[in-house]
Amino acid sequence: MYIHNYSIFVNPPVDDIKIYKQEISRYTDVKFRRANKFVLLSMVGASRCAHRQNIRTNTAVYLTTENGNLGDTETVLDQIFHKHEFPMPYNFINTMSNTASFYVAQSFDILGRNLIVSSKQLSFERGLELLRSDLAAGAVEEALIGGVDEVCFSKSQFEAKFNRPHDDFQMVEGSCWLLIKAQKRGALGKISEIQSFGSLAQTENWLKCQKLKRQPILSCGMLIDLGQKESLGQAVPHEAEFDYIGEYGYFDSATACGVSGFLDRYDKACLVHINKDFRGQFVVLVVEKY
Repeated sequence: MYIHNYSIFVNPPVDDIKIYKQEISRYTDVKFRRANKFVLLSMVGASRCAHRQNIRTNTAVYLTTENGNLGDTETVLDQIFHKHEFPMPYNFINTMSNTASFYVAQSFDILGRNLIVSSKQLSFERGLELLRSDLAAGAVEEALIGGVDEVCFSKSQFEAKFNRPHDDFQMVEGSCWLLIKAQKRGALGKISEIQSFGSLAQTENWLKCQKLKRQPILSCGMLIDLGQKESLGQAVPHEAEFDYIGEYGYFDSATACGVSGFLDRYDKACLVHINKDFRGQFVVLVVEKY
C-alpha cells in the first residue's frame, strides 16, 4: 500500500461553515450550496490530498468516521424528542453520513468504489484493512482514504467515555487523508503492516519479533494508558515518541491525523502506531516514510 500524497486539516470547531467553503474553493470550483459541516469537512481534507495529483477516473473513496454527521443528527433528535416535531427535510436527509463520500467522488469526477466505514475507535484502521484487501484482489488500484469527524461537543460524555479530563485536550474537527496506490513509483512511503491482536500480550509478542529497518517513532491512541504505553515501548525500542494528539488536538478519527502528521514531520523514518478499542483489541500500523 504505497502512499503518494497526504493531507492534514484540523481546526477548532466553527459555527459558520462558510469558513470551510472558502477553504474548499482554493482547490475546486464545485459549489456546495446545501452541504452540511460533515460533508464540507470531508471535502476540505480530500481536496487538499487530491490537489494536483491527476486523480484517475477509477479512483476509489474510503471515508472512515467514528460518528458521522453529528451536527444534523443532534438537530433531528432535538426536533423529534424535545420539540415533538417532524424533522426538517434538509436536516433529516443530511443525517445520512454516506453522502459525504459521494460529494468527494463527485468533486473529482471519479467513478470508483465508494464506501464509508465506521468501527468504534478503530475506524481508520478497519478502512485500511478493507482497502488492503481490495488492492490485493485487484478490485482497486488507487484510492483516497480519510478519517473525518466533527468535534466532541459533550464534556461529560468525553470524560465518561475515556476516563480522562476533557480540559487536558484540545478538541478539534479533523479531516486527514491519504492517496494510496498499488504502484510504488513516485511514492512518498508505504503502509507496510496492519496487524490486529486480541490482547496486550499478543501485541507485545508480535512487536518483539519485528526486525524494522530503523528504530521507529512510536505513537499511541487515546485508550492506551500510561502503563500499557510503557510496556509497549519496551517491546519496540524506539527513537522517539510522536504525541500527535497533544500537538494537533483530538477528534475521534485521530489515527488518520497521526499517520498524516508523521508523514509531514519526518523523512526516512518509520512509524509504529498502536491503537486500542473498548473491547481490548489492539491494532498496530507500521508506516514508512522514504
